[in-house]
Amino acid sequence: MDERTAVLDAEPEDRTDRPWRIPLAGRLTPVVLLVVVAAVQTLHRVDDPDTWWHLRTGAELRRSLDLVGPDPWSPFTTHEWIRHQWLGDLLMAGVHDVAGLAGVAWLVTAFAVTTVVAAYSVARRRASVLVSAGVAVVALVGASMTLSARPQSISLPLTVIAAGVWLSTAHDHRPRWWLAPLTWAWACCHGFWFLVPALGAVVVVGLVLERAPARAVVRSSALAAATLVVAALTPVGPRLLTAPFEVSTITGFIEEWLPPSPGAPAFVAGCAMAVVLVVLWSLGDPPHWAEVGVLVVAAYLLVAHGRTVSLAAVLLVPLLAAAVQRRVPLERERTGRTEVLAVSVAAVLGLGLTALVAPAQASTPVGFPTALSPRLSALPAGTVVCNDYDAGGWLWWSHPDLVPVIDGRTELYTPEDLRAYTRFVAGGPGTEAEVQRRGCAAALVRDGSPPPTRSCAPGGTSTRRVAAGSWCSRPADRGPQPHPRAAATPGPGRSTSSSVRALLANPGYRCATSYSPTARDQSVAQASASGGVPEAGTMTHARARSWHDTFERASRADSTPPDHAV
Repeated sequence: MDERTAVLDAEPEDRTDRPWRIPLAGRLTPVVLLVVVAAVQTLHRVDDPDTWWHLRTGAELRRSLDLVGPDPWSPFTTHEWIRHQWLGDLLMAGVHDVAGLAGVAWLVTAFAVTTVVAAYSVARRRASVLVSAGVAVVALVGASMTLSARPQSISLPLTVIAAGVWLSTAHDHRPRWWLAPLTWAWACCHGFWFLVPALGAVVVVGLVLERAPARAVVRSSALAAATLVVAALTPVGPRLLTAPFEVSTITGFIEEWLPPSPGAPAFVAGCAMAVVLVVLWSLGDPPHWAEVGVLVVAAYLLVAHGRTVSLAAVLLVPLLAAAVQRRVPLERERTGRTEVLAVSVAAVLGLGLTALVAPAQASTPVGFPTALSPRLSALPAGTVVCNDYDAGGWLWWSHPDLVPVIDGRTELYTPEDLRAYTRFVAGGPGTEAEVQRRGCAAALVRDGSPPPTRSCAPGGTSTRRVAAGSWCSRPADRGPQPHPRAAATPGPGRSTSSSVRALLANPGYRCATSYSPTARDQSVAQASASGGVPEAGTMTHARARSWHDTFERASRADSTPPDHAV
């Protein structure tokens, strides 16, 4: 190890002879506030469309741990379903059984607090209390794009831990073998586990460029290989290694896999972290090659996909903390019992407080057509529903005996089917043909969007509609015709009538107070009805932009989104 090796775990060199002296209470107060505020600010009602099919998956996996095979739900999917997030799905379903939807919403808070504590702890190995707290704040903003009621949120604290561990190995040449079992558990929860062997490869290359001892290179290589091998030993088996490539042909259709919005707070925070890091490096000693490699990986994740912005932000935590510490007149204190106790109490306080208020604040979802549930429940089992994408997962969970034509498990559909769905969403000439091809006997789409404007309007087709909030539901006059495959496997514990309730025959618009459309829902509906396309906005706790916008833009341009590998 040469003299240029960056100091990652040891105390960075002080840049002043007289560092600032701040009382312990003054230093720990911002940390305690950070943890508590992170808990309070991240408690919100469930608004992620994918939450629902994860809940149903977890509930079914408890009965039968079938992780690879044909999709048992939909007749419209063609690819094998690899349930590589099985452990995260089981966790979500278990929490729902105990605490209902409020408990699922509280999980987001738990993930956020865990991410903040992990980021702070990793930063503290390289920086002072105040510097670590500041870096953790920015990292939390950067992580906000991924924090939602989905297993992917588990990857945030694990990513920052993996980054800290590998950078420590780059410094002291000691492989942390416990990273292998951690990777196994991560691989059972979410697909971002591949960052562990990827970061290991970056560190190995860095060690080679630094001309580190051969023994260090070999041991680090062995650890990186071990993290790859253990992922193949999960219950999913070796197929897990190819799972990330299953979506390579349809990523252009998936909003969160498109480049991030430049104005998204998470993207701005991530860019700020990267820019400050580069500036600080330019003012000091040359960085370690492994550090440069991690920065390159973070930069790619930052600009390539909206879904990976959060990963980039937490990857930069150990690098930025060490760089800032070298430039500020603050001593890096030893981590004492008082600090550990303060952070622990803050975490327990924040999680406990939000657990108490969650039933009152987050027991109902937002952005889903819950007001139409009675009407949907009246449809016979197996009824095919032409649905808005955001409602697909909700239908699988709330009405498992119905058959939506699309849901968030996009990798199970062919590009051709997704292109046909874009035309349906745009309400173009192929809308009615797509309805007939799918055999839809009902529709569940946003009121005012092209599909209901075209196919639900009086005189537009031979069907009628009812609506709630910004959602439109239409049954066919001929009566719903169950899909043969779906009718054979109705949802457990569901009872449906044999015909459409008379309530559905009202051709007028009905408002329901239990569903309050967001301002964004209204702007999408208004812009769609007027023929315009709303400007893509950002949401920190759910989707970065609306699928509806993506599909409408693609169809209006008469082109398909580009296919590219993950």
